[in-house]
Amino acid sequence: MQSVRRLLACMFVAVAVCRCIGAPSCSPDKLARYRVVVRTFWTRDRFPKHFPEWRPQAQWSKVVGRSHSRDYTMFREGTPASESVRMFAKTGRSDKLDDGGGEGLNGGSGGGAVEDKVLNTFVAPSVSTGAAWTQSQFFVDGNHSRVSLMSRMIPSPDWFIGIDSFDLCVNGNWLDSITIEADPIDAGCDNGFTFTAPNWPTDPQGIVYRIKSNYPSHPASSFYYPQFNRLPTIATFQFIKIKEYEQSLSGRGQASDPTVKIEESVIKVLNGENDSDREVQLEMEQQRREQEYNNYKSSFFSIGDDKVSVSNVTSSISIPKDNKEALMNSILDNYHVRKHKKTHKKSRYRDCRLGVWSEWSACSVSCGIGEMQRRREVIKHPRGAGRQCPPLLQTKWCGSAKDCPPQTHFEW
Repeated sequence: MQSVRRLLACMFVAVAVCRCIGAPSCSPDKLARYRVVVRTFWTRDRFPKHFPEWRPQAQWSKVVGRSHSRDYTMFREGTPASESVRMFAKTGRSDKLDDGGGEGLNGGSGGGAVEDKVLNTFVAPSVSTGAAWTQSQFFVDGNHSRVSLMSRMIPSPDWFIGIDSFDLCVNGNWLDSITIEADPIDAGCDNGFTFTAPNWPTDPQGIVYRIKSNYPSHPASSFYYPQFNRLPTIATFQFIKIKEYEQSLSGRGQASDPTVKIEESVIKVLNGENDSDREVQLEMEQQRREQEYNNYKSSFFSIGDDKVSVSNVTSSISIPKDNKEALMNSILDNYHVRKHKKTHKKSRYRDCRLGVWSEWSACSVSCGIGEMQRRREVIKHPRGAGRQCPPLLQTKWCGSAKDCPPQTHFEW
Protein backbone atom coordinates (compact mmCIF):
# COMPACT_ATOMS: atom_id res chain seq x y z
CA MET A 1 0.00 0.00 0.00
CA GLN A 2 2.86 2.34 0.80
CA SER A 3 4.45 1.71 -2.59
CA VAL A 4 1.11 2.47 -4.30
CA ARG A 5 0.81 5.80 -2.46
CA ARG A 6 4.38 6.67 -3.38
CA LEU A 7 3.73 5.80 -7.01
CA LEU A 8 0.60 7.96 -7.11
CA ALA A 9 2.46 10.87 -5.54
CA CYS A 10 5.26 10.59 -8.09
CA MET A 11 2.75 10.37 -10.93
CA PHE A 12 1.00 13.50 -9.65
CA VAL A 13 4.28 15.41 -9.52
CA ALA A 14 5.17 14.20 -13.02
CA VAL A 15 1.79 15.31 -14.37
CA ALA A 16 2.13 18.68 -12.65
CA VAL A 17 5.55 19.21 -14.20
CA CYS A 18 4.37 18.15 -17.65
CA ARG A 19 1.38 20.46 -17.50
CA CYS A 20 3.71 23.39 -16.89
CA ILE A 21 5.45 22.88 -20.24
CA GLY A 22 3.76 25.20 -22.71
CA ALA A 23 1.03 26.07 -20.20
CA PRO A 24 0.18 29.67 -19.30
CA SER A 25 2.34 31.12 -16.56
CA CYS A 26 1.19 33.07 -13.53
CA SER A 27 0.94 36.83 -13.90
CA PRO A 28 4.08 38.81 -12.91
CA ASP A 29 1.77 41.09 -10.88
CA LYS A 30 0.70 38.18 -8.70
CA LEU A 31 2.65 37.21 -5.61
CA ALA A 32 2.09 34.13 -3.45
CA ARG A 33 3.40 33.23 0.01
CA TYR A 34 4.10 29.56 0.72
CA ARG A 35 5.05 27.49 3.73
CA VAL A 36 7.41 24.59 3.18
CA VAL A 37 7.37 21.82 5.78
CA VAL A 38 10.26 19.36 5.65
CA ARG A 39 9.56 16.06 7.43
CA THR A 40 12.35 13.51 7.85
CA PHE A 41 12.10 9.77 8.57
CA TRP A 42 15.70 8.68 9.06
CA THR A 43 15.23 6.05 11.77
CA ARG A 44 16.79 2.72 12.67
CA ASP A 45 13.54 0.92 11.85
CA ARG A 46 13.58 2.19 8.27
CA PHE A 47 17.34 2.26 7.69
CA PRO A 48 18.99 -0.17 10.12
CA LYS A 49 22.25 -0.56 8.20
CA HIS A 50 25.08 1.52 9.72
CA PHE A 51 22.51 3.72 11.45
CA PRO A 52 24.47 6.46 13.28
CA GLU A 53 23.41 6.73 16.92
CA TRP A 54 26.25 8.78 18.36
CA ARG A 55 29.28 10.95 17.50
CA PRO A 56 27.31 12.31 15.75
CA GLN A 57 23.83 10.86 15.78
CA ALA A 58 21.57 11.01 12.76
CA GLN A 59 20.46 14.57 12.11
CA TRP A 60 19.90 17.18 9.41
CA SER A 61 21.47 20.52 8.63
CA LYS A 62 19.49 23.67 8.07
CA VAL A 63 17.41 23.82 4.89
CA VAL A 64 18.67 26.33 2.33
CA GLY A 65 16.17 27.34 -0.35
CA ARG A 66 15.53 29.75 -3.20
CA SER A 67 12.48 30.84 -5.16
CA HIS A 68 13.72 31.68 -8.61
CA SER A 69 13.17 31.90 -12.35
CA ARG A 70 13.74 29.11 -14.86
CA ASP A 71 17.26 30.46 -15.52
CA TYR A 72 18.55 29.61 -12.05
CA THR A 73 19.72 26.13 -10.98
CA MET A 74 20.87 25.25 -7.49
CA PHE A 75 21.76 21.66 -8.42
CA ARG A 76 20.73 19.17 -11.09
CA GLU A 77 20.98 15.42 -11.37
CA GLY A 78 23.35 14.24 -14.09
CA THR A 79 25.56 17.36 -13.94
CA PRO A 80 28.52 18.32 -11.71
CA ALA A 81 27.60 20.28 -8.58
CA SER A 82 28.70 23.89 -8.26
CA GLU A 83 31.37 24.83 -5.73
CA SER A 84 28.79 26.25 -3.33
CA VAL A 85 26.70 23.04 -3.45
CA ARG A 86 29.81 20.89 -2.99
CA MET A 87 30.79 22.87 0.11
CA PHE A 88 27.32 22.60 1.60
CA ALA A 89 26.98 18.87 0.86
CA LYS A 90 30.36 18.01 2.38
CA THR A 91 30.54 20.40 5.35
CA GLY A 92 27.11 21.96 5.82
CA ARG A 93 28.59 25.44 5.30
CA SER A 94 26.36 27.66 3.20
CA ASP A 95 28.65 30.71 2.88
CA LYS A 96 28.79 30.61 -0.90
CA LEU A 97 25.11 29.69 -1.23
CA ASP A 98 24.19 32.64 0.99
CA ASP A 99 26.30 34.86 -1.28
CA GLY A 100 24.27 33.73 -4.29
CA GLY A 101 26.30 30.71 -5.32
CA GLY A 102 24.80 27.79 -7.18
CA GLU A 103 23.44 29.88 -10.04
CA GLY A 104 23.34 28.11 -13.36
CA LEU A 105 24.70 24.67 -14.15
CA ASN A 106 28.31 24.22 -13.12
CA GLY A 107 28.07 27.35 -11.02
CA GLY A 108 26.97 30.00 -13.47
CA SER A 109 26.04 29.10 -17.04
CA GLY A 110 22.52 30.41 -16.65
CA GLY A 111 23.53 33.95 -17.65
CA GLY A 112 22.34 37.20 -16.13
CA ALA A 113 22.63 38.61 -12.65
CA VAL A 114 21.72 36.36 -9.74
CA GLU A 115 19.52 39.05 -8.18
CA ASP A 116 17.33 38.97 -11.30
CA LYS A 117 16.95 35.19 -11.13
CA VAL A 118 16.30 34.78 -7.39
CA LEU A 119 13.27 36.36 -5.76
CA ASN A 120 13.56 35.01 -2.24
CA THR A 121 16.22 33.26 -0.14
CA PHE A 122 14.88 31.28 2.80
CA VAL A 123 16.30 29.04 5.52
CA ALA A 124 14.61 26.48 7.78
CA PRO A 125 16.29 25.57 11.09
CA SER A 126 18.32 22.38 11.42
CA VAL A 127 16.98 19.39 13.37
CA SER A 128 19.01 17.40 15.88
CA THR A 129 17.44 13.97 15.22
CA GLY A 130 16.91 11.82 12.17
CA ALA A 131 13.11 11.89 12.43
CA ALA A 132 11.71 15.40 12.92
CA TRP A 133 10.35 18.34 10.98
CA THR A 134 11.23 21.93 10.24
CA GLN A 135 9.60 24.70 8.23
CA SER A 136 10.03 28.08 6.64
CA GLN A 137 8.15 30.52 4.40
CA PHE A 138 8.97 32.11 1.08
CA PHE A 139 7.49 34.11 -1.79
CA VAL A 140 7.04 33.40 -5.48
CA ASP A 141 5.74 35.52 -8.35
CA GLY A 142 4.99 35.03 -12.02
CA ASN A 143 8.62 35.52 -13.05
CA HIS A 144 10.04 33.45 -10.17
CA SER A 145 7.60 30.57 -9.75
CA ARG A 146 10.11 27.77 -9.12
CA VAL A 147 11.61 26.60 -5.86
CA SER A 148 14.82 24.70 -5.07
CA LEU A 149 16.11 23.63 -1.68
CA MET A 150 18.52 21.21 0.00
CA SER A 151 19.46 19.89 3.44
CA ARG A 152 22.61 17.91 4.26
CA MET A 153 22.53 14.50 5.94
CA ILE A 154 24.69 14.38 9.08
CA PRO A 155 26.85 12.31 9.18
CA SER A 156 27.50 11.52 5.50
CA PRO A 157 30.26 11.91 2.90
CA ASP A 158 28.37 14.39 0.65
CA TRP A 159 24.75 13.29 0.79
CA PHE A 160 21.71 15.50 0.99
CA ILE A 161 18.00 15.70 0.22
CA GLY A 162 16.61 18.37 -2.04
CA ILE A 163 14.28 19.61 -4.78
CA ASP A 164 15.42 21.00 -8.10
CA SER A 165 13.36 23.80 -9.72
CA PHE A 166 9.86 22.64 -8.85
CA ASP A 167 7.29 24.95 -10.47
CA LEU A 168 4.46 25.98 -8.11
CA CYS A 169 2.52 27.62 -10.96
CA VAL A 170 0.37 25.19 -12.98
CA ASN A 171 -1.75 26.43 -15.90
CA GLY A 172 -1.61 30.00 -14.66
CA ASN A 173 -2.65 29.18 -11.08
CA TRP A 174 -0.72 28.66 -7.87
CA LEU A 175 -0.87 25.17 -6.39
CA ASP A 176 -2.80 25.09 -3.12
CA SER A 177 -0.83 22.23 -1.58
CA ILE A 178 1.47 19.44 -2.71
CA THR A 179 3.71 16.89 -0.98
CA ILE A 180 6.82 15.48 -2.66
CA GLU A 181 8.74 12.44 -1.44
CA ALA A 182 12.53 12.65 -1.37
CA ASP A 183 15.39 10.20 -1.82
CA PRO A 184 18.98 10.74 -0.66
CA ILE A 185 21.19 12.43 -3.27
CA ASP A 186 24.96 12.15 -3.75
CA ALA A 187 26.74 15.40 -4.66
CA GLY A 188 29.39 13.48 -6.61
CA CYS A 189 32.43 14.91 -4.84
CA ASP A 190 33.30 12.15 -2.34
CA ASN A 191 33.80 8.41 -2.81
CA GLY A 192 32.62 7.40 0.66
CA PHE A 193 30.05 4.57 0.85
CA THR A 194 29.04 4.84 4.50
CA PHE A 195 27.65 7.55 6.76
CA THR A 196 30.90 7.87 8.71
CA ALA A 197 33.38 7.18 5.90
CA PRO A 198 36.61 9.23 6.00
CA ASN A 199 37.11 12.04 3.52
CA TRP A 200 37.87 10.56 0.08
CA PRO A 201 37.49 13.24 -2.62
CA THR A 202 36.29 12.18 -6.06
CA ASP A 203 38.89 13.15 -8.65
CA PRO A 204 37.85 14.11 -11.22
CA GLN A 205 34.58 15.34 -9.82
CA GLY A 206 31.54 13.18 -10.54
CA ILE A 207 27.95 14.13 -11.23
CA VAL A 208 25.01 14.58 -8.88
CA TYR A 209 22.96 11.37 -8.72
CA ARG A 210 20.11 9.84 -6.76
CA ILE A 211 21.01 7.06 -4.32
CA LYS A 212 18.87 3.94 -4.79
CA SER A 213 18.40 0.66 -2.98
CA ASN A 214 20.75 -1.06 -5.46
CA TYR A 215 22.95 1.85 -6.54
CA PRO A 216 25.79 2.29 -5.81
CA SER A 217 25.83 -1.49 -6.09
CA HIS A 218 28.40 -2.07 -3.37
CA PRO A 219 27.57 -4.20 -0.31
CA ALA A 220 29.38 -1.71 1.93
CA SER A 221 27.05 1.13 0.99
CA SER A 222 24.91 2.33 3.88
CA PHE A 223 21.87 2.54 1.58
CA TYR A 224 22.42 -0.81 -0.14
CA TYR A 225 19.17 -2.76 0.36
CA PRO A 226 18.91 -5.05 -2.70
CA GLN A 227 15.80 -6.72 -1.24
CA PHE A 228 13.85 -3.47 -1.79
CA ASN A 229 12.66 -2.22 -5.16
CA ARG A 230 13.02 1.26 -3.77
CA LEU A 231 14.36 2.82 -0.60
CA PRO A 232 11.81 3.73 2.06
CA THR A 233 10.89 7.40 2.07
CA ILE A 234 13.54 9.31 3.99
CA ALA A 235 11.89 12.75 3.79
CA THR A 236 8.97 14.70 2.33
CA PHE A 237 8.60 18.31 1.24
CA GLN A 238 5.15 19.81 1.65
CA PHE A 239 4.33 23.16 0.03
CA ILE A 240 1.24 24.93 1.34
CA LYS A 241 -0.05 28.16 -0.15
CA ILE A 242 -0.73 30.63 2.65
CA LYS A 243 -1.82 33.73 0.81
CA GLU A 244 -2.00 35.37 -2.61
CA TYR A 245 -1.48 39.01 -3.40
CA GLU A 246 -2.29 41.03 -6.50
CA GLN A 247 -1.27 44.60 -7.02
CA SER A 248 -4.28 46.94 -7.32
CA LEU A 249 -4.79 48.59 -10.68
CA SER A 250 -5.46 52.32 -10.79
CA GLY A 251 -8.77 52.96 -12.49
CA ARG A 252 -10.46 56.13 -13.78
CA GLY A 253 -13.39 57.34 -11.84
CA GLN A 254 -14.98 56.05 -8.70
CA ALA A 255 -17.37 53.61 -10.34
CA SER A 256 -14.75 51.80 -12.44
CA ASP A 257 -12.00 51.71 -9.83
CA PRO A 258 -11.14 48.00 -9.35
CA THR A 259 -11.04 46.60 -5.84
CA VAL A 260 -8.73 43.79 -4.79
CA LYS A 261 -9.91 41.62 -1.93
CA ILE A 262 -7.23 39.44 -0.31
CA GLU A 263 -8.22 36.26 1.51
CA GLU A 264 -6.30 33.27 2.83
CA SER A 265 -5.38 30.88 -0.01
CA VAL A 266 -7.56 32.69 -2.54
CA ILE A 267 -7.78 36.08 -4.26
CA LYS A 268 -10.85 37.70 -5.75
CA VAL A 269 -10.80 40.79 -7.98
CA LEU A 270 -14.03 42.70 -7.55
CA ASN A 271 -14.75 45.43 -10.14
CA GLY A 272 -17.36 48.07 -9.50
CA GLU A 273 -19.91 48.69 -12.25
CA ASN A 274 -18.66 51.31 -14.71
CA ASP A 275 -20.67 54.16 -16.19
CA SER A 276 -21.35 52.45 -19.52
CA ASP A 277 -22.71 49.37 -17.76
CA ARG A 278 -24.96 51.59 -15.66
CA GLU A 279 -26.29 53.36 -18.77
CA VAL A 280 -27.15 50.02 -20.35
CA GLN A 281 -29.00 48.98 -17.21
CA LEU A 282 -30.97 52.24 -17.11
CA GLU A 283 -31.89 51.86 -20.78
CA MET A 284 -33.08 48.31 -20.20
CA GLU A 285 -35.12 49.49 -17.20
CA GLN A 286 -36.67 52.26 -19.29
CA GLN A 287 -37.58 49.77 -22.01
CA ARG A 288 -39.12 47.47 -19.41
CA ARG A 289 -41.25 50.30 -18.02
CA GLU A 290 -42.37 51.33 -21.52
CA GLN A 291 -43.32 47.74 -22.24
CA GLU A 292 -45.33 47.58 -19.02
CA TYR A 293 -47.12 50.80 -19.94
CA ASN A 294 -47.88 49.52 -23.46
CA ASN A 295 -49.25 46.33 -21.97
CA TYR A 296 -51.33 48.40 -19.54
CA LYS A 297 -52.56 50.64 -22.38
CA SER A 298 -53.46 47.70 -24.58
CA SER A 299 -55.45 46.18 -21.75
CA PHE A 300 -57.02 49.57 -20.92
CA PHE A 301 -58.27 50.33 -24.45
CA SER A 302 -60.02 47.88 -26.72
CA ILE A 303 -61.13 49.38 -30.02
CA GLY A 304 -63.85 47.63 -32.00
CA ASP A 305 -65.76 48.53 -35.13
CA ASP A 306 -68.39 50.55 -33.31
CA LYS A 307 -67.16 50.95 -29.73
CA VAL A 308 -64.10 51.64 -27.58
CA SER A 309 -63.88 49.60 -24.37
CA VAL A 310 -62.17 51.30 -21.40
CA SER A 311 -61.13 48.90 -18.63
CA ASN A 312 -59.50 48.96 -15.23
CA VAL A 313 -58.94 46.30 -12.63
CA THR A 314 -62.45 46.67 -11.20
CA SER A 315 -64.77 47.44 -14.09
CA SER A 316 -65.18 47.67 -17.84
CA ILE A 317 -67.47 50.01 -19.79
CA SER A 318 -68.27 50.43 -23.47
CA ILE A 319 -68.42 53.88 -25.06
CA PRO A 320 -69.67 54.68 -28.55
CA LYS A 321 -66.75 55.22 -30.91
CA ASP A 322 -67.90 58.70 -32.04
CA ASN A 323 -68.51 60.01 -28.46
CA LYS A 324 -65.13 61.68 -27.83
CA GLU A 325 -66.25 63.55 -24.73
CA ALA A 326 -67.34 60.36 -22.97
CA LEU A 327 -64.06 58.67 -23.98
CA MET A 328 -61.92 61.50 -22.54
CA ASN A 329 -63.92 61.56 -19.32
CA SER A 330 -63.41 57.83 -18.88
CA ILE A 331 -59.66 58.18 -19.45
CA LEU A 332 -59.43 60.99 -16.87
CA ASP A 333 -61.42 58.96 -14.37
CA ASN A 334 -58.92 56.07 -14.65
CA TYR A 335 -55.69 58.01 -15.21
CA HIS A 336 -54.87 58.22 -11.50
CA VAL A 337 -54.27 54.45 -11.45
CA ARG A 338 -51.37 54.61 -13.95
CA LYS A 339 -49.99 57.80 -12.49
CA HIS A 340 -49.98 56.34 -8.99
CA LYS A 341 -48.17 53.21 -10.16
CA LYS A 342 -45.46 55.16 -11.98
CA THR A 343 -44.75 57.40 -8.99
CA HIS A 344 -44.66 54.43 -6.62
CA LYS A 345 -42.13 52.54 -8.78
CA LYS A 346 -39.81 55.49 -9.14
CA SER A 347 -39.59 56.05 -5.40
CA ARG A 348 -38.31 52.50 -4.82
CA TYR A 349 -34.92 53.08 -6.50
CA ARG A 350 -31.83 54.74 -5.05
CA ASP A 351 -28.21 53.97 -5.90
CA CYS A 352 -25.45 53.72 -3.36
CA ARG A 353 -23.41 56.90 -3.05
CA LEU A 354 -19.81 56.78 -1.87
CA GLY A 355 -17.22 59.26 -0.74
CA VAL A 356 -13.73 59.57 -2.21
CA TRP A 357 -10.91 57.15 -1.50
CA SER A 358 -8.60 57.94 1.39
CA GLU A 359 -4.85 58.07 0.86
CA TRP A 360 -2.97 54.78 0.84
CA SER A 361 -1.71 53.79 4.28
CA ALA A 362 1.98 53.28 4.92
CA CYS A 363 3.42 49.83 4.20
CA SER A 364 2.78 47.47 7.12
CA VAL A 365 6.42 46.31 7.26
CA SER A 366 9.77 48.04 6.89
CA CYS A 367 11.29 45.18 4.88
CA GLY A 368 9.92 42.18 3.03
CA ILE A 369 6.34 41.94 1.78
CA GLY A 370 3.63 43.94 3.48
CA GLU A 371 0.25 45.48 2.76
CA MET A 372 -1.16 48.94 2.11
CA GLN A 373 -4.82 49.85 2.51
CA ARG A 374 -7.24 52.64 1.68
CA ARG A 375 -10.93 53.11 2.48
CA ARG A 376 -14.02 55.06 1.47
CA GLU A 377 -17.27 55.75 3.30
CA VAL A 378 -20.93 55.31 2.32
CA ILE A 379 -22.74 58.64 1.95
CA LYS A 380 -26.13 57.14 1.11
CA HIS A 381 -27.08 53.49 1.31
CA PRO A 382 -28.94 51.91 -1.62
CA ARG A 383 -32.69 51.42 -1.61
CA GLY A 384 -34.81 48.87 -3.43
CA ALA A 385 -33.32 47.79 -6.75
CA GLY A 386 -30.75 50.59 -6.72
CA ARG A 387 -27.07 49.89 -7.35
CA GLN A 388 -25.47 48.18 -4.38
CA CYS A 389 -22.34 49.55 -2.69
CA PRO A 390 -19.05 48.16 -4.02
CA PRO A 391 -16.29 47.12 -1.55
CA LEU A 392 -15.13 49.92 0.72
CA LEU A 393 -11.60 48.60 1.28
CA GLN A 394 -8.74 48.14 -1.16
CA THR A 395 -5.56 46.25 -0.31
CA LYS A 396 -2.36 45.92 -2.31
CA TRP A 397 1.03 44.49 -1.55
CA CYS A 398 4.10 46.62 -1.07
CA GLY A 399 7.78 46.25 -0.42
CA SER A 400 10.01 43.53 -1.77
CA ALA A 401 11.10 40.11 -0.56
CA LYS A 402 14.68 41.12 -1.39
CA ASP A 403 14.79 43.90 1.17
CA CYS A 404 15.28 41.64 4.19
CA PRO A 405 18.58 39.87 4.79
CA PRO A 406 18.42 36.05 4.90
CA GLN A 407 16.88 34.83 8.16
CA THR A 408 16.16 31.47 9.68
CA HIS A 409 12.43 32.09 9.50
CA PHE A 410 9.87 34.73 8.74
CA GLU A 411 8.16 36.57 11.55
CA TRP A 412 4.60 37.57 10.81
